Formats: sequence, C-alpha cells, structure tokens
Amino acid sequence: MRGPAKPFAVAVLFFLLSSCGAREEERLNLLLITIDTLRADRLGCYGGNEALTPSIDRLAREGTQFTSAFSAIPITLPSHATILTGLYPRAHKVLSHGYTLAGEFTTLAEALKATGYHTGAFVSSHVLDHEYGLAQGFDIYWERYNYGRQRAEEAEEEGEDLLTRAAIDWIRLELDEPFFLWLHWFHPHKPYDPPGAMRGLYDPDPGSPLRADVRTIQEIWEGKIRLSENDVERFRSLYAGEVAFTDRQVGAVLAKLEELGILDNTIVVFTADHGEVLYEQDRYFGHDIMLYDPSVRVPLVVRGPGAGEAGRIVEETVRTVDLFPTLVELLSAPAGGSALDGSSFAPLLRGGAAEELPVFAEVFPPKEVWKTEPRHAVRLGDWKLIAMDGGDSLELYDLGADPGETRNLAREEASKRAELDSLLRGWMRRAGDVGGAIPELSAEEEKNLRSLGYITE
Repeated sequence: MRGPAKPFAVAVLFFLLSSCGAREEERLNLLLITIDTLRADRLGCYGGNEALTPSIDRLAREGTQFTSAFSAIPITLPSHATILTGLYPRAHKVLSHGYTLAGEFTTLAEALKATGYHTGAFVSSHVLDHEYGLAQGFDIYWERYNYGRQRAEEAEEEGEDLLTRAAIDWIRLELDEPFFLWLHWFHPHKPYDPPGAMRGLYDPDPGSPLRADVRTIQEIWEGKIRLSENDVERFRSLYAGEVAFTDRQVGAVLAKLEELGILDNTIVVFTADHGEVLYEQDRYFGHDIMLYDPSVRVPLVVRGPGAGEAGRIVEETVRTVDLFPTLVELLSAPAGGSALDGSSFAPLLRGGAAEELPVFAEVFPPKEVWKTEPRHAVRLGDWKLIAMDGGDSLELYDLGADPGETRNLAREEASKRAELDSLLRGWMRRAGDVGGAIPELSAEEEKNLRSLGYITE
C-alpha cells in the first residue's frame, strides 16, 4: 500500500490547514483543464496553426509554457488518475479503461477539499465516469457524453457546449469561496468529426466516402484500407477542426473568469491526458498502443499567481505525474503525507533550476483487442528507449537528431541502450508489479469502449 490510510491523511491535512492561519479571502482558485487526445504541436503556441487556437495561445502568452511535458500513459482514465494523484499507473493500479481508483489514494480534490476548497469536476467522456473512482473529493462531479455513433451538431449542443455552460454556472455560485475546478473536454478524440459549421471549414473534401470514424481508422491500421496523401491530410485537417472547436470552449470559460474579475486570482493549468499519432507510425491514427512522442508529449501551460512571468518558456522536462505535488505547493496545501512518484516543478515556475528527471511511460493494451504486448519507455535528455514485453525488442532514439523517431539506434548505440534499459528495468522493479486482475466489463462498458475504438472485435 502507498502511504497512510485515507482518514489519517485527511486528518493531517485539516490539522495543518488550521495551523497555517491563511485568511479565506487571500486564497487562490485552481482551474485544471485537461483536453483529451491533444497533440502539443497542433497548437499555435507550440508551432502549429495560430488560427486554430487563439484562446489557448493567449493563455500561453500570459503564463508559463512548458515545451517538454510528457504523460505517464496514453490512455484517458489512467492518465487522469496519475494527474490527480501524483502516482504512476503501477502505483495507483489503474492500468486501462474499466479499472477503478481505490479509495486509499488521496486525490488532488481531496487534498484541497480538506483545506476548505469547494471542488467541482465537469467531464465529457464515459471512460471518466464517477464509478471509476476519480470523483473522490469532488462536491459535484458533472458528467455528460455521447457515444456509439458519429457525432451530430445537435448532440454537441447537449454535450461539450452544455458542459461549458454548466461549468460557468457553477463558477458563478462559487465566487465567495476558493474553488478547485477540473474541466475535461473530450474533443479531439476520434472520430475526427468537427461539430456543426466547423466541419465545412476543416473538411477539404466533404464528398469523400472515407469517414474518420473508429471502424475506418481500425481498418486503415490493419491494412484493409489504403490512404492517399490527400486522404491523410484530410484526416489531419478534421482533427485540427476538433482542436479549434475545443479552443472555443476553453476561451469561453477563461472569458467568463475575466468578466467575473477572478481570472487573476486563479491558477490556470492547461494540459492533455495524452497526444495522438496521426499516421506518422505504422499507418496508425490513435494513441493507445504506442509510446512515440506524438502519443505521450502533451501541452502544458500554467498561468496565475506563482506561475512566473508572462510569456516565459521553459524547456526543462516535466511530467504530468508532477502536477499534483506542484499544485499543492503553489496553493500551500499539504499533500496528505503519502509518498508521491511526482516531484514539484514549482522551482521552474519561479525561474529556478530543477533536477533532470527521467520520463517513464507505459501502456497496457488488452491482448484480445490489439494482439500486442505492453510497452514501457524511458526518456532521459534527448535519448529514449522503448521496450516491449515478451521478447528482446528494443527501440532506441536520439530525439535531438531524430525527433520523428524513425531511426532505431539500438544496435549502433549499445552503451546508451544498456544504460537506459537498466534505468527502465530498475524503475519497474522498484515501482512494483502491476498485478491485479483485469476487471470484467459490463455490456454497457463494452459498448461504450467499442464506440471509441478501444474494442474492435
């Protein structure tokens, strides 16, 4: 077990709060925004099309932007469990969809609630349903989503637009108390289908019979459908349309905070659970079986008090597992006494230095779905090693010279391979066996996951 039992941890939190003497009106709000399946390089502030993301780009100009931020796992549920606990999947035991975060683990919402924060979460994916344990510590856990079909304009009005409005309504009710608000928008997860009029703006060939839906993408990966260069660019453009739609949602919330006069008293954290491979590797559109950078590199922007000078760019490596310890430090909230895997990067926000830490990432694809083994990766500086279970397959990349991860140097660079392999396997031994039985999915859960491409047979 990791750390003390929860009742003791919460008691420690309350005791430490009562002794700090902070006045309620001086306390900061926290807004955590996580976008599903968002590649950093599709944002204007990360070198993408600036017309796509004016709201996110403005946030980056007003805050601190991290150019080398990485997810611990390219799967929505376990990635969010890591963000909210400061633990790797090996520690919190949420390895994929269908798992449940155990009550023994202290979440960010619980840590802040114990210090007097009002807490709210608004999520738009059924894989984050409250039954999977992420609702721990939230006063309200709002969830609404659509699945099982290609998205339609009227459904979006009832989905993510409605989430945005509901979150804004909740903020209005919390003006007199410090709050922690977590917002999760499901776009631009596949199917790549921008809602309403935005589809016309981002579909260069609306007459094409190819749909960027789950079944088509699966058949592309299996080699049953071959794409032309124009087809690939069309799918990427549709993905960009979904990014643009999401930017509008982010902008609406930030504008409301500004209108209410609380934006500058709010720490805003913008990131993603993981990225998306867009046909760069193995004819693949997706994220859930690969550990290449398009799948695990994420955007990260922090704005607000304690977040450093506006417009500052930090190139040092940080990880989503570091968010929990960083945020409790910025908010002067105890972490509950539990041992965390993450390390605070608050010194980087203050303009200081931080120790270079290795980036570990793993993915555990269900064998009956993907016919592939778990993968594990470590990145240190410009070097990255990817290992697969069940064999001696190793991939080694010099990302400084080969950012696209196209040239495997495992044979040529035996010394570097051995160094990183030892680092990776040593961490896996210390972190412990993943263990535990794979949870049985209900018929409804299977239907939901099938609609998103996580189950294909």
